[in-house]
Amino acid sequence: MLQSLVIMRRSPKTYRELFPAVQAPCSSTICGDAGPSRRRRMTFAAAAVFAVLFLLAGGSAVRTGERIVLLVSSNEAPFQEAIGGFREYLGGQGIQAGFEIFSLDGDPAKAGPAIQKIRAGGARLVVTMGSMATDAALREITDIPLVACLVLRTDNLKKAPNATGVGLEFPLEVQFAWLQKILPEVRSIGVLYNPSENRKRIDAAAEIARKAGLRLVAYEVNAPQDIPAALDSLSRKAEVLWGVADSLILSPTIAKNLLLFSFRNSIPFIGPSATWVKAGALYSLDRNYADLGAQCGEMAQKIMAGAAPSSLSPAAPRKVQYSLNLVTARQMKIDLPEQLVRGARQTY
Repeated sequence: MLQSLVIMRRSPKTYRELFPAVQAPCSSTICGDAGPSRRRRMTFAAAAVFAVLFLLAGGSAVRTGERIVLLVSSNEAPFQEAIGGFREYLGGQGIQAGFEIFSLDGDPAKAGPAIQKIRAGGARLVVTMGSMATDAALREITDIPLVACLVLRTDNLKKAPNATGVGLEFPLEVQFAWLQKILPEVRSIGVLYNPSENRKRIDAAAEIARKAGLRLVAYEVNAPQDIPAALDSLSRKAEVLWGVADSLILSPTIAKNLLLFSFRNSIPFIGPSATWVKAGALYSLDRNYADLGAQCGEMAQKIMAGAAPSSLSPAAPRKVQYSLNLVTARQMKIDLPEQLVRGARQTY
């Protein structure tokens, strides 16, 4: 299995957009190869779904209420699910609004022209989906209420008086509670991090872990050459390795080292997404993208009823799903309860 572990140099487009701080690992053996024809079918299906949504929303001439604009980073499936959840929630509340969708198709150069059209049309509310769309809108739109969805972290939203939204990251308390549920005997959690990017987060995590009866064993990594020594120290002190979103630590080259370290030392790795579970991580917490869209719909409803965006604190996902790698569990002799296995969103 280790010999077949090949980390891709470029991560899937969707993963790069939803998790811009990290790169997704994969291998033809562990992840599976969709093949050219299947990829074409998947791309065609996604485009077709998006076209239907556009015709139902912005493509229609019907304007029975206020205008809501969606600025979307990508046409990939998670974005479609979030759009569907957003529109379904508002429809269920009887909100009669005209929707218009602008897709960047993964190209940041399209953001400027799209925002010009949004301004010219007089939107009542702008909803962004994805970090690319959100970052562009926060720079250019300061006088229209903005609800952001599918962004990794919400720090920038807190700085913008016209914005709020729902992030992708689960609270640290939730992450550690699930760790104790899946690995109840673990007491020490190893983590590597780049201090320039994650010092505050790791400091907060250490305190939250302590309150939960856990110990965080954290090592600063300032450059790739620091990795071997840090992992060597962790092998003697940590029972599990936590993959916190970090552009240095979870880069493709280092990701391979982390997974190999995990297998060689029988120290399970907690991945930031299901893609990592496919590659060998023991488990990851996953998001329900339709529900994320519905959460943003709730915020949009409150803003349209008169609430100031700044009065609505940015939120975390309220639904937790998880993926498990049963092959990794067997190799590391980790006994996962059958009920836990049955409850997984997907297993490998």
